[in-house]
Amino acid sequence: MKSTSPESWIIGIDDTDMPGIGGTGRLARRIAAEIETLGLGHSTGVTRHQFYEGPGVPKTARNSAAAVAFDDVGSASELYEKVCEIVIRESIEGSDPGVAIGHESRPELIDFARRAQGGLVTQAEARQLGVGAAGLVGLGGTEDGVIGALGAMALRLDGNDGRFVDLPGIRDVAGAMSVAEILEQTGIFDVVDTTTKGSIAPTSTLDLGDWVRPRLVGGQPVLVAEFSREKWVNADSRKK
Repeated sequence: MKSTSPESWIIGIDDTDMPGIGGTGRLARRIAAEIETLGLGHSTGVTRHQFYEGPGVPKTARNSAAAVAFDDVGSASELYEKVCEIVIRESIEGSDPGVAIGHESRPELIDFARRAQGGLVTQAEARQLGVGAAGLVGLGGTEDGVIGALGAMALRLDGNDGRFVDLPGIRDVAGAMSVAEILEQTGIFDVVDTTTKGSIAPTSTLDLGDWVRPRLVGGQPVLVAEFSREKWVNADSRKK
């Protein structure tokens, strides 16, 4: 399963919640499901992207944003309009939501997103860069959500950041499974050794634990494993 393709449209969303209420990741999963139900696109997974958490950054819990990739999109404008409609409907009162949409990775967008992960960036800068994207809009409050929305969209397009919080099968598997079973029962593309980065044999058994969130690597959902105490284990099982 390819997480993104040249034909994919990426939606980024951020700041849709309030402290202790709601969650941008949950809303992104809801968007993915609703868009599929409406036949406006096929979701290839929701990813979470972490941004700067230092002084000067208002946040509800962790300063993270979400991105959803859609294939089989008939009308990008209709997709964008419907996502904005859902965000307006579902965002918590008092939040500062933003939505971005695009399908082309650009160096200046990636640079902006990386800087937003390491320090403060401004809404004005996001809006200036967003002019070259297919769409960027604030939908309430201070509209600071445009920063994370644009950043998440850019990082998903780049294909080498974040974790999948929604992907077929990842919430249904747990415990000891063979690599072959994991690949058959989920949308995970590969299982790799954290040290060598090489693929682990399909016949190898891996202890997944009870939390499976593959990384976005090279545009693909990749599960990283480590050999510990004479067995393969999910390297990210405790990083919730």
